Amino acid sequence: MDDWSGLILDLLIQIPQFLISPALYIFALLLFWAYRKQIVQERKLFHARVTSGTGELVRALLFGAVAGLGVSIVLLVLGVTPSYHDIVLLWVLSGVLALLNIRFLSFAYSGGLLSVLSVLARFISVDGLNGWGKTILVWVQEVNIPAILALVAVLHIAEGILVRTIPKQGLSPVLVKSERGRVVGAYEIQKYWLVPLVLFVTGDASGAYVPNETGWWPLFYAGAAVLSLLPVPAVTGYADLAVLSTPQDKTRKTGKMIAWFGLALLALAYLGTWWLPIAVFGSILSLVGHEALRIYGEWKRRIHTPLYIQLKQGVRVLAVVPGSPADEMEIVTGDVIVRVNGNEINNKEEIYPALQQQSAFCKMEVMNKEGHIKYVQRSVYQGDHHQLGLIVAPDASADEYVEQGYRRLFGLFRRIRTHHNAETTEMPLEQGKDVSL
Repeated sequence: MDDWSGLILDLLIQIPQFLISPALYIFALLLFWAYRKQIVQERKLFHARVTSGTGELVRALLFGAVAGLGVSIVLLVLGVTPSYHDIVLLWVLSGVLALLNIRFLSFAYSGGLLSVLSVLARFISVDGLNGWGKTILVWVQEVNIPAILALVAVLHIAEGILVRTIPKQGLSPVLVKSERGRVVGAYEIQKYWLVPLVLFVTGDASGAYVPNETGWWPLFYAGAAVLSLLPVPAVTGYADLAVLSTPQDKTRKTGKMIAWFGLALLALAYLGTWWLPIAVFGSILSLVGHEALRIYGEWKRRIHTPLYIQLKQGVRVLAVVPGSPADEMEIVTGDVIVRVNGNEINNKEEIYPALQQQSAFCKMEVMNKEGHIKYVQRSVYQGDHHQLGLIVAPDASADEYVEQGYRRLFGLFRRIRTHHNAETTEMPLEQGKDVSL
């Protein structure tokens, strides 16, 4: 790598190619449609819009671009060099998996699966095969497993950072059916980012960079004669429900776990350059890691009491409409409304009459999630939301909810449907565990 000026020039040339890539516009369209459906769902459940589709799309593309720059630099410094065919196979697998579930669009799944398929393919003889079947089998057999794992690992680290920095404005409240048959409040966290990468790849005839195999670079090298730069639109994402805690607490904790998981995978990828079975083990771990986090979250939801339910004293805030009086009073999700204009509040029906006692002014006693009491107040003006923009947790009479789970790709184009739960009104408030929190 003697001609650094040529390398820098080639890097700059790759940037405009993302702007003409069909993947960018297809992803942006799908993402915008997903956020639009999110807003429709909010209006059906709460008759108010909590998130902004345009704002979420801009944040997803902007944060993804910044993450792509950082990931590209790390991968170039480490010398992660998958083959051109590896990248093609990754995208094909991602597209196929996305048809099953949109969260499988992430390279975390396709990268791990590709490595496992590569190991299995090496036990198959190409003798007797011809045409495309033989070509694809050879591509799969020759996958650079440590390089693919390193790529997935660095994307995990970026994903963990992105998840930790999800702004509260982009989190959507929902009503779901709990394991006990009650309708409870929750937050739907479905975030996906298009991460534009520039990678060194092997196997492209236009390559002009000869690696120095005697030095430290590149660390993840398949042994080809030359390397070339290739723009790669990668996708990473995270999907889950925040039922037991506020969405900010969940994303901070989960993002940290994902980042550390990515660092562990990167270490396994490096060790795999010395002994391939270690990289294979890391690939399997990558494939099941996301699912293990999701299954762990579902297990916790089965054994713990949800956060957003009716309390014995006070009313839990599920969400606050942006720009509303409640937002200006700095009431946040997880807070408990204890008193309104001096009146004790024990269910959501008591809020509006208490507000009407002083039509021009509102004073509230609010307990935050740490248990500290704060007093907030504000003048009330004509045209303000009748409950100041508060969306509170459902009570025992609530029966409308949406299905838990994560949308399939084609499910993005279906209408939002809510369901009615006949069991809700029949269920005693204190059934099972204490719900006073």
